[in-house]
Amino acid sequence: MKSLVRKFLILSVICLPFGQAAGQLLQPAERFRLSLDASRFRGGDDEHMNIEFYYSIPQKGLVYKKDSTGWRGGADVGLFVFSADSCVLADRWLVPRVMQDTAALAQNINLVGNYAAQLPRGQYRVKLIGKDVSRPAVIDSVVMMVPVQPFATVTPALSDVEFATSIRKGTEGAQFYKNTLEVIPNVGGVYGENQHCFFYLEAYNLLVDPKRTDYIIRTSVLDAVGREVMARERQRKNVGESSVLIDEFSIEMMKSGTYTLYVALLDTGRKMVSTTGRKFFVYNPSLGVDSSLLNISTSLPMVAFVSMDEPEIDREFSACRYVAQGDEKSQYAKLAGVDAKRKFMSDFWRKRPAGLREEYLSRVAYATANYPVGNQPGYQTDRGRVHIVYGPPDDVERHPNESDMRPYEIWTYHNIQGGVMFVFVLRNVGGQYELVHSTHRDELQDPNWDRVGISR
Repeated sequence: MKSLVRKFLILSVICLPFGQAAGQLLQPAERFRLSLDASRFRGGDDEHMNIEFYYSIPQKGLVYKKDSTGWRGGADVGLFVFSADSCVLADRWLVPRVMQDTAALAQNINLVGNYAAQLPRGQYRVKLIGKDVSRPAVIDSVVMMVPVQPFATVTPALSDVEFATSIRKGTEGAQFYKNTLEVIPNVGGVYGENQHCFFYLEAYNLLVDPKRTDYIIRTSVLDAVGREVMARERQRKNVGESSVLIDEFSIEMMKSGTYTLYVALLDTGRKMVSTTGRKFFVYNPSLGVDSSLLNISTSLPMVAFVSMDEPEIDREFSACRYVAQGDEKSQYAKLAGVDAKRKFMSDFWRKRPAGLREEYLSRVAYATANYPVGNQPGYQTDRGRVHIVYGPPDDVERHPNESDMRPYEIWTYHNIQGGVMFVFVLRNVGGQYELVHSTHRDELQDPNWDRVGISR
């Protein structure tokens, strides 16, 4: 991965798409930064999903140069998709911005785009890198994990929710055209006052039960403590195997904060058939922040745990072994009942930095998928633990077939303690790669690792 990124940065410096002749420059009003989001839809077959990546760049974060057409700026962007340490997709493009005069810069406009790819089932690490074309040294990047699990074919299913700034009748061939509509993505799902929250999703397998002719679409919005602040239902007649679902609602009366949109597909007996959801954010300075959110009662479970059953919560806590304290482990072992565990896990994550749960669980998912050994989950192995605790390594050096050594790997992290490495050795065929040495001050250290039980 590092070599691909380095190649992108070198090309960006050499192959700038704008002329470098001297001219009047307009400096940025804010930091150059990228935002990245993704939604998953049904793919072309049962083993693939169609992944739509959405990106945005604030126009005020660019340097603009005056030429005969006006003020010109832009970003040089690269997208890299990795499965384990293999790059399965790499692309690069220009995001231009041209203005006739500087008055347009008074608006808080984001340069928005999308990129679609068909990916088979698996766990993917996606990295977006961008450079201001007028300032080669100004670089930003963002990384996200995207699990791909194709939809079931024997039961109705809902796609991910795509938040949008507008949805209207589209023109075929346009950048944001799909299913007769123009859907302009709202990357990150942030809405300001006087905006409407638009959203798009798809329903599949609606004809699997010929007796089921109608469905109910239930839309609800929950605030940060799980209280329902909006709900509505629409009956929908089943006229095809799949269907596009779009809707909108005003956020005018919603205070600043984090909310979760849930969309549920119910049969006419009100039994839930499928559900999907996504967080969005409201900034409404005229109403301020809901004061009840400033002192969240720990008697209320987090939204994530409301619908989880006891085995699911047990599995999550088991995966938290590397972040849980000793007293937390003993406390959890004494709990009885799903309600007590929901409250415990809500308190567990609220004690920790915002966003840690999402990042931690994405690392667990990656380790589980990529480092299993027999019946042992990948997150319980040595490589899985290191990936979860320290994140993906910057470099991986593999030695699978050394003539006089057992297979081993060296993982390097450049930004931990000035640079550290971890050495894993496959002692037994069919076993796991064991950690035998690290230069990290808190990990196992054995400078003679290559001479103690490693040589064949």
